[in-house]
Amino acid sequence: MSLPRTSRDPSRDPSREPLQGSAATLDNAPVTAFHRKMVAVAMGGPFCDGYLLGIMGVALSLITPALDLDTMWTGLVAASVLVGVFLGGVVFGPITDRVGRHLMYVLNLVAFVIGSALQFFVTEAWQLAVLRLFIGIAIGADYPIASALTTELVPRRMRGPALSGLVLAWWVGYGVSFWAGWLLLGTGDDAWRWMLASGAVPAVLFLLLRAGVPESPRWLASRGRVEEAREVVRRHLGQEVSAEELLAEVRQDRRGGSGLGNLAEVFRRGYGIPALFCSLFWICQVAPAFAVRSFQPQMLESFGVTGTFGASALITTIAVAGTGLGLVVVNRVGRRPLLIGSFLCVNVSLIALTVLPLHYAALVVALFAAFQFFEAAGSGLQFVYPSELFPTDLRATGVGVATAMSRVGSASSTFLLPMATADLGVRGTLAIGVAITLIGLVVSVVLAPETKNLGLAEASSRA
Repeated sequence: MSLPRTSRDPSRDPSREPLQGSAATLDNAPVTAFHRKMVAVAMGGPFCDGYLLGIMGVALSLITPALDLDTMWTGLVAASVLVGVFLGGVVFGPITDRVGRHLMYVLNLVAFVIGSALQFFVTEAWQLAVLRLFIGIAIGADYPIASALTTELVPRRMRGPALSGLVLAWWVGYGVSFWAGWLLLGTGDDAWRWMLASGAVPAVLFLLLRAGVPESPRWLASRGRVEEAREVVRRHLGQEVSAEELLAEVRQDRRGGSGLGNLAEVFRRGYGIPALFCSLFWICQVAPAFAVRSFQPQMLESFGVTGTFGASALITTIAVAGTGLGLVVVNRVGRRPLLIGSFLCVNVSLIALTVLPLHYAALVVALFAAFQFFEAAGSGLQFVYPSELFPTDLRATGVGVATAMSRVGSASSTFLLPMATADLGVRGTLAIGVAITLIGLVVSVVLAPETKNLGLAEASSRA
């Protein structure tokens, strides 16, 4: 099937025009400073995502008395950002496939800056909930944008670690937010305002760095913009790297349909099972994880742990190491064993927290740290699998669908956790997490494919 024709020259079929170049392809190109820079810049978005989500875990216990929140409003304020992530993934994944990666890559960080700064001035719970919803939409948009552009710019041997690196950046941002919140505790009654507004600082920094990022040549070729794709490859990767096979890959990816990158195309073109798999395993990872992280200081306190802010910061730092482990092993043991193993270890950690008599604070902290460490180790696959299982013209849409569905679970669990804890207690609530992660383990055993060492076209054609 031919590629969409450009509006500039409707008489030309770009699928019949070879892209001039030489031996190495985009998938097999040598890793260069350009690739490393693009990954580093892409990591800025997930870093901000993690920071903006994590800072609420520190600030929420201060916001609750300051704004006189009841359990319903506490859940709404915590969950509104996750509802926003759902909306951002559903809406901006398809938009990114239609208008390109670069424009959305910049605009979502602008939204981070504006939303973070405005949080300083809220006086009512509903105002904060609305702003957290707005920030969540920007975060939901960033997931498909950053992962799609990274996937399409780096060679195959760098792809797994690079995409896992995006999740590592998320965890670093999340961990930094706890330390930043801990330091800002001393700023007085408005400490929570400074905490929430502090998210504008990294967003401004990475916004400046993203300005020079090129458009994805794979996306340009998929939209028929052949000359522009050729120029991006020539300018940033050099004459020795060819885009000759790019159009062939795009033709191979397409299974029919209009190529508009909308939600219906995912199912019409045979990608329903990958969408289901990515959505389910992501839901089962983040539903218990986000709920626990959002209320971690309060949950630790219920087990008799003192100094909960410091303990939460320590636990989150350990979780960052878990993401680092996932980054190291994703290309060695493969995607499937990593996902199954992480679910198994997370499930065991939650069972221990649910049923063991825990009389020592150190043991409680260690089990929470184990839960977050192993969940983080597998969380890198949240970007890897969707980015590899969907073709170029549906990649951001596929990531957006999985992101959105995962946030149904995380938003629901975060909203319901205060009420579940009030009715069932902390252990009863953690038992629900045991059931969710067990479902994730079963889904992974049944549906998880192995995409290690596959080119993008081959990985998506096997989906």
